[in-house]
Amino acid sequence: MTQRERILSIAIGGLFVALAFQWAFNQYRSAVRFRQNRLNSLANETEELQAQWLAGAEAERQLGEYKVRSLSSDSEVAKSAYQSWLLETVGRIGVVDAVVDPVGEVPVGDLYTRFGFRVSGKTNLQGLVDLVYAIQARDQLHRIRELQFAPSRQGVRRTDAKSENGETLSVVLTLDAVSMAIAEASPPPPSSDPSWRITRTLAQTRDIILNRNLFQPPNQPPLYRGDEQIVAYRGQKNPVDFSFTDPENDSVSVRVEGYFPEWVEWDSESERLIVSPPVDGESAKDEDGKLIEQFEVQVIASDNGYPRRQTAFPLVVKMQSPPPPPAPETPPPGFDDATQTFLTALVQGRDDWTAWMNVRTRGKTLKLKIGDEFEIGSIRGKVTGVSARRVTLEIDGQTYELRPAGKLSDVLVDDES
Repeated sequence: MTQRERILSIAIGGLFVALAFQWAFNQYRSAVRFRQNRLNSLANETEELQAQWLAGAEAERQLGEYKVRSLSSDSEVAKSAYQSWLLETVGRIGVVDAVVDPVGEVPVGDLYTRFGFRVSGKTNLQGLVDLVYAIQARDQLHRIRELQFAPSRQGVRRTDAKSENGETLSVVLTLDAVSMAIAEASPPPPSSDPSWRITRTLAQTRDIILNRNLFQPPNQPPLYRGDEQIVAYRGQKNPVDFSFTDPENDSVSVRVEGYFPEWVEWDSESERLIVSPPVDGESAKDEDGKLIEQFEVQVIASDNGYPRRQTAFPLVVKMQSPPPPPAPETPPPGFDDATQTFLTALVQGRDDWTAWMNVRTRGKTLKLKIGDEFEIGSIRGKVTGVSARRVTLEIDGQTYELRPAGKLSDVLVDDES
């Protein structure tokens, strides 16, 4: 075999080895991919089984809850017991001419039976609210399917236009109640406590529905804009006014409650508290003989909106001696001509120099020489020297210099600084 044939044989053998390695690697990779896909498939199946198990557990829990809340599995017992409860409820609430009739019985497979009941009668708006609340608060498998009410043509009692609580309403209410097939034949009566699905008490529900204006936002209480503590001076009459604002601009009435001394009175016409603490300490003592330093009253403000709202807050009244009278004010000094007097010129004559002082407020110019005395506004002095650059003045025994265009009043200021 020649060298060339040997090289060719080696190359062909190497190619076969590479192909075999490639095939083995592809087989391994396919096996790994198949294994991973199988693991993913099993994981998905596990998750689906777990979800189904959880759903089954939830359904079993829900079914158990329905069983507890269900009517009796005996249809006759269920209808009789529920109808009796409805009659007792409308009688307790005070529904007039109340009628409770069963209106249907519909079996749904072998799971449960749905019973229909119709309640009719006459009551006011508060009675209707109480009836609906009583049904919603009873923890049973029932619901209000339909509710109709309108003013009754008979037995209508007129009340205030803003209050509908006293008007008689004709009410027709249709309910559905469910009896589970797996329920007990003689289940215990439901708890008298409201269902956990009810988030408000009966009083709160009444307040929301009855005390509302359907045509405006809810009425807001008045707001107090004054101080919660005031001072009353002894020996003086101290009227106390109360500043209130109402968000709806309704009129506000004010009253006070609580104990206060005999020298305190309430003026109902002006709605002011008049506090007149005496100067005599004996008259300003309480029943125990202690000097009354302060007292507290309750201030209550009510508006005339619908529904009416009120604000209450404590007001503390402290007694003090009156402050001393203010010291008499010193009248401000009059206008000073010295502030508007300027050295306008230094004029040389035949023998000496002359200082020209222009008093602008008087509209005249004083021509002063050495030895001349002057009084301009608040400054009184004497000229002691005049030169081409300055004038020397003697004021209150002190010597000052004033240069051209200088203000007379500035000589004193410059010296003080």
